[in-house]
Amino acid sequence: MCIAVAIFLLSLTYTCNVFSLQPSGQELFLFRHALVFLLHVVNLRLGSKAADARLTQYLGLCIYFKERTELSLHRWYVSLLKDFVESEFFVIDGDSLILMLLNEEVQYLTLFYRIECFLQDFTQRGARYIVVFFKDAEQMYFRYPHFLFLRTALIEHLKHNTRTTVHTEFSNCLSPAWEVFLKKSYPYFIIVSDIGLTSLQTNYLTIFIAHSLSKKITIVLASGQECDTLRVYGYHLQSMAKHRLFFQKVSFTTSFWFSNNFFLVLVLLISRNTAVCRTIPLLKQLWPEGSDIRRVVCVLACAVGLKIYSDMLTNAHGRSKPPSPEAAADLCRMQCLTVVFLLHMPLSQRAQIRVMKSCWTKQVLPIMKMQQLCVHFVLKELSDKNDWKLDLTYLPDLNDESLLKNLAHYYQIEYTKGIFSSLTKYKEFDELRHWHSGRPLTEEYERVHCNADAKSKDPYERKQIQKLQTFYRFYGSTLQEGTSKFVVCQKNAPGSANNPVKKKKMQVSICKLLFPKEMKEQEQWKTLQISTEKEIKANLTVGINKLEKFLKNLKSKSVKFSVELSGLSACLEVWKEHCKKQGMITKYLSKAVQLMRRIHILLEKYQDLLEKSHLQKLTQCLRLLGFENLACSLLLALGNTSRYAIEVGPVRFQLQYMDYYLLREERNDPDPRVENFIPDTWQRELLDAVDNNESAVIVAPTSSGKTYASYYCMEKVLKTSDDGVVVYVAPTKALVNQVVGTVYSRFTKTLPDGLVVCGVFTRDYRNDVMNSQILVTVPQCLEILMLSPRCQKWVKRIQYVIFDEVHCLGGEIGAEVWEHLLVTIRCPFLALSATISNPEHLTEWLQSVKRYWQRAENMIEENSTNFEKNSTRKLKVKSKVKEPKKTYRVRLVLYGERYNDLEKYVCSSTGGDFLFEHYHPCAALTVNHIENYGIPADLSLSPKESVQLYDTMVEVWKEWPRAQELDPEEFVSFKNKVVIKKMDVRKYEQELKKELSKWIELGQRQKVTVVRGEKWMQFACFVEKLHEMDKLPAIIFMKIFYRLRFERKGYLQQMLARRGIGYHHGSMSIKQRQAVEMLFRLGYIKVVTATSTLALGINMPCKSVVFADDSVYLDALSYRQMSGRAGRRGHDMIGNVFFYDIPLPKIERLIKSNVPQLKGQFPLTITLILRLMLLAAKADDKADASAKALSVLKHSLMTFKNERHAEILKIYFMFSLQFLIKEGYLDQEGNPVGFAGLVTHLHYHEPSNFVLVSFLVKGLFHKLCQPIKGSNDFSDDVLEKLVLILANLFGQKYLPARSMTLRHKFYQSKVFLEDLPEDFADAVNEYNTKVAENFAHFLLTTAKLADKEQEYRLPLSKTDFTTKKWHGSELASYLMDNTKRISAISPFACLSGMVDDDLFHAENVNKVMLRSLGINVKNCPMLHLKKYDNQGRRLPLNAYALDFYKHGSLTALTTDNWYGLPALVKLHSSVVFHMVHDVSLSELCDDPNDNVLLAFQKLGENYDKKLAAV
Repeated sequence: MCIAVAIFLLSLTYTCNVFSLQPSGQELFLFRHALVFLLHVVNLRLGSKAADARLTQYLGLCIYFKERTELSLHRWYVSLLKDFVESEFFVIDGDSLILMLLNEEVQYLTLFYRIECFLQDFTQRGARYIVVFFKDAEQMYFRYPHFLFLRTALIEHLKHNTRTTVHTEFSNCLSPAWEVFLKKSYPYFIIVSDIGLTSLQTNYLTIFIAHSLSKKITIVLASGQECDTLRVYGYHLQSMAKHRLFFQKVSFTTSFWFSNNFFLVLVLLISRNTAVCRTIPLLKQLWPEGSDIRRVVCVLACAVGLKIYSDMLTNAHGRSKPPSPEAAADLCRMQCLTVVFLLHMPLSQRAQIRVMKSCWTKQVLPIMKMQQLCVHFVLKELSDKNDWKLDLTYLPDLNDESLLKNLAHYYQIEYTKGIFSSLTKYKEFDELRHWHSGRPLTEEYERVHCNADAKSKDPYERKQIQKLQTFYRFYGSTLQEGTSKFVVCQKNAPGSANNPVKKKKMQVSICKLLFPKEMKEQEQWKTLQISTEKEIKANLTVGINKLEKFLKNLKSKSVKFSVELSGLSACLEVWKEHCKKQGMITKYLSKAVQLMRRIHILLEKYQDLLEKSHLQKLTQCLRLLGFENLACSLLLALGNTSRYAIEVGPVRFQLQYMDYYLLREERNDPDPRVENFIPDTWQRELLDAVDNNESAVIVAPTSSGKTYASYYCMEKVLKTSDDGVVVYVAPTKALVNQVVGTVYSRFTKTLPDGLVVCGVFTRDYRNDVMNSQILVTVPQCLEILMLSPRCQKWVKRIQYVIFDEVHCLGGEIGAEVWEHLLVTIRCPFLALSATISNPEHLTEWLQSVKRYWQRAENMIEENSTNFEKNSTRKLKVKSKVKEPKKTYRVRLVLYGERYNDLEKYVCSSTGGDFLFEHYHPCAALTVNHIENYGIPADLSLSPKESVQLYDTMVEVWKEWPRAQELDPEEFVSFKNKVVIKKMDVRKYEQELKKELSKWIELGQRQKVTVVRGEKWMQFACFVEKLHEMDKLPAIIFMKIFYRLRFERKGYLQQMLARRGIGYHHGSMSIKQRQAVEMLFRLGYIKVVTATSTLALGINMPCKSVVFADDSVYLDALSYRQMSGRAGRRGHDMIGNVFFYDIPLPKIERLIKSNVPQLKGQFPLTITLILRLMLLAAKADDKADASAKALSVLKHSLMTFKNERHAEILKIYFMFSLQFLIKEGYLDQEGNPVGFAGLVTHLHYHEPSNFVLVSFLVKGLFHKLCQPIKGSNDFSDDVLEKLVLILANLFGQKYLPARSMTLRHKFYQSKVFLEDLPEDFADAVNEYNTKVAENFAHFLLTTAKLADKEQEYRLPLSKTDFTTKKWHGSELASYLMDNTKRISAISPFACLSGMVDDDLFHAENVNKVMLRSLGINVKNCPMLHLKKYDNQGRRLPLNAYALDFYKHGSLTALTTDNWYGLPALVKLHSSVVFHMVHDVSLSELCDDPNDNVLLAFQKLGENYDKKLAAV
């Protein structure tokens, strides 16, 4: 009885809401209690005890809502799509997608357009995603019929008109089916909204978020997302232990939330579905299959709606008088007329329809809502039955509210009664005359802290130089073996380096010394031979290791041959003895492996020394092993079956058991250019490129030896002269230090006083930048030198530039700087990388740049010659740098073979022990992945894995036609081959992969399952297990332990190091990280836990790499870089990769993903253009400077083979010039004036650099910085306001909008940054207005370059709304507003009333601009004082800089602001230190007692003290 009453009250209340009838207070009271009652009891039919338990769970959930606020600030704003986007499958919650873009004022088709734009931003970047709509979530929209039918239409549209995978089979986020899906697919992240239409939906979404986090899946908030040319950015929330603990304590059933909401519309649902079912057959008789969905839905909804409305009026007894049936029928007629227009009127005409501001009356709204509900049920019925094949193309265009209002306006008012219802002049303040804006600043590189400089005469500094060089030599000695090479400059040598007489004498002296050395080595072996053979027989592994160690130190080939023969005899005896002991029991084949290894080495490396007796012995060994066919291939003699034979064929034995011991393809002929090792063919090609002064792009695996060419290039320049320069560009400071150490360890050279071999330049420190022959730097610092007018003489000394890890050209941060460098350098270059999938495209682009420089240099030389001819007075200056032969070729060198194979293992715990299961790389491949992306080129198999793949293929398909042909024993490259090499196995592997690709049609796949569980408590045992298995040293990549994030002192590091353990992360000082690196390379530390700081190029080779924790930062690029550390060439025959606590689907995606393609980004900023103008105006060599500027403007990677983008950049350049001239940074001739120097000095901080200058010009800082009366000191209030201003301008870090509404207790920090003071805010708004106006004019100009056909299609579904057969009509002409200007915005945006003038409002730009232009509002240098998410909620700024200034506590900064030491590093390099420590302000100011200057100096001192304290 109670249930029936509750259902009635819910239905009554809902009906009242739908038809705008106001229920009484008593009804609302009963409604609330009935809702609680229903949620816990109705559908479950439980007794009171069970209901109490369910209520307890609900209360627990509410408590969690309160506790969740602790995590709300722990959200990071990162790039959502990494370089390997195809490997990272993610989920988008469909309802969150609607909520994110929902707006009452947005028209139906416009909303679909925005949704498709959002999805297309992911799709065009190669992302893999699915969209999920939960069934129960639908019932939250019944109070909002407009959104309900939109949701239903969106589901059908995505299913039928796009390639997007849509899931609607899951009930809710707590259903078992959803949990199975998560476990099986393990998405990279889930995009979810943190706010709903109602509090109930918001709470549900919060449970969805918490539940996903409990499954170790990262959440990305739907709000606050932004995108640029290559990336999409958003807030992500990482899974934490408390999420898992909560869902372990409280369990929920799947029907808990929404099953009872079905009763809310039970009566209406039955009546409407009955009406729909009766009406559909009638329409099917009238209209054939293929009819437009818009016409069918309109007629059905109107027919059903009128019938239900009529029934409602019959039973209605309310006080208000609803519209008559005739009025409702008129409204339906207008809706039908609207659809007629939609069917025939092109979008270009609809975009011109006038904007109606009128709203529907209260009497009409209930009818409209009812009609929208009818549309929803009609779509559901058509979808469920699916027996009427309709044209669903135009599902996004079911309704046009603006058009309907226009028609209503015409018929109800006008048809019956008539009318219905300029440049800102630059001004410098008089009171600031002592500020010289035009005074040239010192070079930016000179402001960086100088550790030491060889030109210094100060004894203390000279001592510091010696200490620094000593440290670098020691650091470098841990990176490579051997002593430093003394380089002699050829021009200073006593004779020519290529003198043939000297070379002949040297050869004679070597020959004289060779034989005595050989005799000495022979005597050494005689002494050790007997003991070594005994040791081999006693313990094969120890004995062989001792033998190979002795072989490494030998030089004589004949002595090595003797040693190998002795080793062969000893191994043979060991095998015989082993077989006698084992008898018929299975033999331990590792002993046979060592015997076969000796046979391989003798046949391959000492073939010229083998005599007949030796061949007979080798034949005997092969026959004893049972390899009769191989024995016959050496000597034609048959023998009997050996009792020592192994039970495996010779090919299988070599592939499966010798595996990584198989010999590599190595050349035997030495290269005179290289000492200590024999380079491979591809390495010789690199040396040839350097010898010919050519440029080269080198793509080769990690640890393959590609960097050797870099040091050969350095040596060549050092030998050529004392003035030539090589610049080595590394992406990180850690890699810079490593290269510097290697240079000091490799090279020594006597140079004139004041010159050194190696210099360093980073943003934090520098030494010997201009007086070194090898400069090691980061890209941003080299760009400073390349674009500095006063450094161009030094730039001309550069003879080679080496770009290490050049795939950073496609990175998130600083990619455009790499591009600028590649197009501005005139000398040859080497570009090195291990991970580029389109090297041909990159090389072709770089070759086009070199062709440009060939033409430019010819023109410069020609102009220079003409000038000399016409000059009456010639002045010839001889360059000190020897001019190398010019060449403009760019070579592409590809090498895909890694020296050591990588074996992958998945770890699982069994009781108290660990199980390591081998993970075959092909297990990661799926049919869909091979179809869409193919088998990755760098997915290589070890010989053993190739055999496993073959065996599996034979097992899966018993009748496989090529089974015999690809049998290892029958394969053409293996048959009767005694020595099978790695390259032979690679051919076999490629054949198997090709065959596997052909199997796609059969759907064959390999299934691997691994039991997962929580294992952190056993982590120490895991490391101990690695030690027992002899898998150390190892690097363990993981999120660093929580305590270590606060670790600033060295005592913990020292304590762990004594136990052979180290850690390595970004919060450590450089010296601490270097200490860990050196101790690890020297073998004192065996285990290092690290973050991504060791991923990029750091030389720390190890035996094993462990991935010990999942993270959003662990993508396939990081995986490739990190796993590349495993397998030390010269130490380990194979590398080991272990996955510990990583979900299996994630492992699969990491292994099978392809390497990224390099794509261009929007390369220009206004500050960059000002820097180019400054270079062109101030450089001594105007022609050279102009050529560099034009190269940057004309040769962007984005515009390569894309003329339309090239035109856009030209117009953007004109827009930038206009802005710079209007703001007073350039004069009419393009010469830099005003504060151009200060703006370019702060080029990292656009647009804050322009805003800062506006503050200086307006005198706002002088107004603020008033000292305490009678002193030169400043109050805390003044300094804190100064920090507040700078924090609003620089280092902005936004927090999610929801964080401002949370009831969270902050202990020391304020967390949310206050707004700027009013006068400063007014100045920013004035600046923004100017910029927005200029940018809008830029967009209006570029609109003509848009692809108009593309603009009239929906971006994802490509649904076409271009001009159709439309002859117009008198009514249509009446609806038009010919004064609307809509030439520069999307026609879809026009439907919602947008016009060209909306481009002048920055918040609208991304919503209305033409997508085919490829321009983003981020290209507009505006400083947003207030930033809002998609729901209109403000995103607060993190006050970490101001909070730290107030309390100086690293702990408070981490716990309250969720910013640790990296934030302090950023703070240290912020504008305060640029302007105070780098003396920019003091150079611009004549008065040393200027208040602004003193205030900044005081602020800098205070920050120094606080930073030193932590």
